[in-house]
Amino acid sequence: MSKSSFLADKIAEYDVVMVTTKSSPRAQVLRAKVERTYSALRWIEGLSASDEIEFVHSPGRFGDPILKTGERAIVFIVGISDRLYEESWRGHMLVEKIGTEQYAIYPHRELWLSQDIPQVIRENAIQDPTRPYASAIKLDVMENYLMQLIENFGRNC
Repeated sequence: MSKSSFLADKIAEYDVVMVTTKSSPRAQVLRAKVERTYSALRWIEGLSASDEIEFVHSPGRFGDPILKTGERAIVFIVGISDRLYEESWRGHMLVEKIGTEQYAIYPHRELWLSQDIPQVIRENAIQDPTRPYASAIKLDVMENYLMQLIENFGRNC
């Protein structure tokens, strides 16, 4: 992974939204309230804050836990055959308060030690206090980084 490619593959292929999950109406499906739309290729065009979406969440596996009802997250979404799907590998970053600040939780331990990660992310990452396999990045920094990637792909909302 090069510094310029951290999350770039996701931005190139997926729409990015912040949601709070509300319910699970069917197996592996989540209903969520949209808090913010970062980018919209075509899968989620026209969405605004407070709209609700349903999407098939990733199945989860070791090091990549599933998104659960009641959680807040930045989610990478794609549309296939008129359905929305969460990206199947690390398709979301939980958003949680640690101390007094909001953080995006990225499922990779000690992210700040990797020279392949952009400096701005490394400087604003800490160990997730509850997940030994994850790093927490200040939410405003992660949002700014995602928006820069989106701008580079020419996909602003």
